[in-house]
Amino acid sequence: MSDDPARNLDESGDTRSPSKLLRWQITILVAMYLGYAAFMVCRNTLIASSAAMIEDPELAMNKESFGHLMSWHSAGAIAGKLVTGPGADLLGGRRMFLLALGLTAAANVGFAFASSFFTFAAFNFFGQFAKAGGWPAMTKLVGAWYPESRYGQVWSVISTSSRVGTITAGLLLGFLLSLVSWRVVFLISALLTTAVVVGLFLVLKDRPSDVDLELPPEPATSDLGIANDGSVDGPMEREPHPVDSLSLSRAYLYFARSARCWFICLSIVFLTIVMDFLTFIPIYLAESLDLNSSRASMAGSSFPAGMFAALLCTSFVYDRLTKRGLIFVLGGLLLTSCLCVLVLWRLDLAPLSIRTPAAIATIFALGFTISPAYYVPMSVFSVAFGGKHSGALVALIDVFGYSGALLFNFFGGSIAEHFGWTVFLGGLLTITALATICMVTFLTLDWARQPRT
Repeated sequence: MSDDPARNLDESGDTRSPSKLLRWQITILVAMYLGYAAFMVCRNTLIASSAAMIEDPELAMNKESFGHLMSWHSAGAIAGKLVTGPGADLLGGRRMFLLALGLTAAANVGFAFASSFFTFAAFNFFGQFAKAGGWPAMTKLVGAWYPESRYGQVWSVISTSSRVGTITAGLLLGFLLSLVSWRVVFLISALLTTAVVVGLFLVLKDRPSDVDLELPPEPATSDLGIANDGSVDGPMEREPHPVDSLSLSRAYLYFARSARCWFICLSIVFLTIVMDFLTFIPIYLAESLDLNSSRASMAGSSFPAGMFAALLCTSFVYDRLTKRGLIFVLGGLLLTSCLCVLVLWRLDLAPLSIRTPAAIATIFALGFTISPAYYVPMSVFSVAFGGKHSGALVALIDVFGYSGALLFNFFGGSIAEHFGWTVFLGGLLTITALATICMVTFLTLDWARQPRT
């Protein structure tokens, strides 16, 4: 018993105290939210500063060399996922999250003092290697702190944090670029992230048992074909997850036998490429619409703003949709994203006076339509299907995505530099269509897999 009477009264000796559990679930959600927003501020500092860096005569950088630099960004993410995915399963969500966030801030400090392409590439690689641990760490925390029936809502809310971080990077750092050099901007983003690390160290917990709580059991998950038929009063204890008894190597073989795994991986390959269009948006806007670097960075925030709005809406409806309903909702959104890329591809046909607002509105709509399919299905599937290896599974899926992004960033900058934005966006339209086909296929397989009552 605690010496605190108020605590004894609140808990009443029950490790499933609903009020205390709810308070901690909110605390953990807020902690992950702020932490991942800080990850994204650090990640997008380079993107927000891209136009200013290209304008810096000391760097002699163009779109092609910037694209090559961003390919090191993707390479770091791939290597990081291969290490931090299993690492999150081994170390636990809290330690991995704090370690990854601290090292990400340190990488931005190094980037601020870099002066050659080699040092830029090295710190970009290191920063993304560290940041890669954020999502697998949260996979462990979500699995420990929340019931499966709330996964869609929780992941939708957390996903908005990445957009808050990206919007902050675009608006705040874009504004700071009008006052200070791009090097100082990197130092400011690192300082803000360090403050978040200190705060999270004090409040973030690995699991309910760390604060004398227990997550109540709920009906067995339907993702594995195990369902509560209602014949027993009250919730049933979860059946053992078939992956939990497997080693990591055997778990990877188990994942490889699943058609759903393959199609979600392919979906994320193409969706990550579309998402990485964000990398080139400030440069695209600066060159296509003749905006200065500060205004281009701020206008580019329309993409993450659209993503934020979509994910906020998704948090209210995702868990209420049936698996069949998700096919039509997410499939319809992705079809609309194809139309958005088509509009940007042929933006030159629009009257000159409306090109800027039309581009910003279309980029907002692209962010709105692409983000729910990119963030939520992969995360929900990984926690439910991956069992104790959920961190490794979500990291594996991300490896596929970042592999596609690596090729896109390396060749995309060269294409934009030598062939222009029209060719660049024509290729992006093809990739968006492939993303739509693969995601609809995954959602259809997932719907067909669920048990029929």
